[in-house]
Amino acid sequence: MALFAGIHNATIDDKGRVVLPAAFKKALGVMKVDQVILEKNRLGGCLDIHPMETWEKKVEAFQSKLRPGTNPKHYEMLKKFYRNFTQVGLAANGRINIPGHFLEYADLKDKVTFLGMGASISLSSASAFDNEDISDDDYLDMLREFDE
Repeated sequence: MALFAGIHNATIDDKGRVVLPAAFKKALGVMKVDQVILEKNRLGGCLDIHPMETWEKKVEAFQSKLRPGTNPKHYEMLKKFYRNFTQVGLAANGRINIPGHFLEYADLKDKVTFLGMGASISLSSASAFDNEDISDDDYLDMLREFDE
């Protein structure tokens, strides 16, 4: 499984094409990936990029908790879940083409920021990424909560 870490800036063109940073392409290279999943991150207002292997595990875990054939709420949740992502090709040079409604959702224009999040990659507008940083003191307080 690939491990993604670090912050990388890039430019997205007017057709919605962006090239993954070299470090992320290298991490994906060991998996021989030609398709990735783009997911609308409802908590962060950004896009998450998942390798197929990671995504398939996530879908399996989610679906194992649902009974859409007998529970109407589960059926509606499953419909919403599947509207939230799409599969896209990954070119040999690491370029992905982001569909228009995904670009709009995350307000991706011109400058973007990739953030390695372990098993996936977060993609946000550079301005949104810069505005969401927390102070070192707040970060340390959050870490302390986990130690308790």
